[in-house]
Amino acid sequence: MTAPDNTVPDVEILSRREVYRGRASVEEITFRQRRRDGSVQDLTREVVRYGLNVVAVLPVDPVEGRLLLCRQLRLPMLVDQNDPFPLEACAGRLEQGEDAEEGARRELLEEFGVTALTLTHVMASYTSPGILGARADLYLAIYDSAARASGGGLAEEGEDIEVLEIGFAEAAHLLRTGQLRDAKSVILLQHLMLKHPDRFPAVSPP
Repeated sequence: MTAPDNTVPDVEILSRREVYRGRASVEEITFRQRRRDGSVQDLTREVVRYGLNVVAVLPVDPVEGRLLLCRQLRLPMLVDQNDPFPLEACAGRLEQGEDAEEGARRELLEEFGVTALTLTHVMASYTSPGILGARADLYLAIYDSAARASGGGLAEEGEDIEVLEIGFAEAAHLLRTGQLRDAKSVILLQHLMLKHPDRFPAVSPP
């Protein structure tokens, strides 16, 4: 993979230093920017990196009209939002040497216990470009609900994932009532609803 070209007109990187390394790393970067009005400013910003790029997958059984979401403890959501178990699509970081499709298939099997019969790339997105450097590749997967195993993630990585199989109507209701708040999952479900509007009711169930 070719290294990114960090040279941008009117932006000069003055210094870079890693200030923290744990499960994530934080790099402090000082740069000089020529503003649109011609003035020059020196700024310092942090870039947070959590391994490589990430993938997210929404598994769909179009025959049964069902899809899979999950819940697991998200500590930042607990301490900042008091929302410790948000509903989400399958997601995870890529491993070294793994491409996005390989990672999506692996995460889907580990976390949700299903094999993707087909995998369709929806889009690449930046989840928080002001501080995170990672790209998220989003996928829709077709799965067979009759062949689903337990999933649950990897215990050695601290994962304890509850997998929920729900109907299309219930998924639409969760979205319309604000119960689905995770951005990647909202994007994927809205894409599915736009792609198959006939499968989602105009009025959500109570």
